[in-house]
Amino acid sequence: MRTRFEVLLVCTANVSRSPLAAALLRHHLIERFGESAATVRVTSSGTRVPTGAGTDPDVAELLRRLRRPAAPAQVARQLEEEQVRAADLVVTMTREHRSHVIRAVPVAQRRTFTALELARIARRLREGRRLPAGAPLAAGLRALVDAAPAWRGPTAPDDPAADDLVDVHGEPVEEQLRVARRLDEALRVVVDCLPAPQRSSGTGSSSVEATGW
Repeated sequence: MRTRFEVLLVCTANVSRSPLAAALLRHHLIERFGESAATVRVTSSGTRVPTGAGTDPDVAELLRRLRRPAAPAQVARQLEEEQVRAADLVVTMTREHRSHVIRAVPVAQRRTFTALELARIARRLREGRRLPAGAPLAAGLRALVDAAPAWRGPTAPDDPAADDLVDVHGEPVEEQLRVARRLDEALRVVVDCLPAPQRSSGTGSSSVEATGW
């Protein structure tokens, strides 16, 4: 079994929600798993990327207000089929993005979820202790991806729109922060559902964050 795990975050323009999600996921993985977090590669892309676009400056402000580490700015990246095929898990911001991914690569359906959908499933799996204890981080993530599809129906909300993190790019920072907090909590829930880390692996360091992704 491969010891590396690839997570792809997807939004529309890859300038706000998905770069923010990537930074938040990296933070929660490092905070919980320390040096083992380097076995997970986190990237992001967008379904409709403007040519030459870069990460919106508001992302840095949102991370600051959430008290999360700053993330380097990046050039927005257009979603390509190869990225989806390479990913072990695809996390989208909305159902529309999820549908876009699945239309491009139908076999990715079982490993593609919106962030809020995956968090809801992860919470149920954690409550039922349905993931293997003591597994390495990559193995724990694979167990989550394997178990999650069976819980789409049982955990589905009455309103399907509840699975969407709406696009507030360009809105006042306070409105963006409301959505950012929901995203941060969803990703924390996903990471917290994974098997407990080996304490001997360390508590993480700046070198992990700089070179492990």
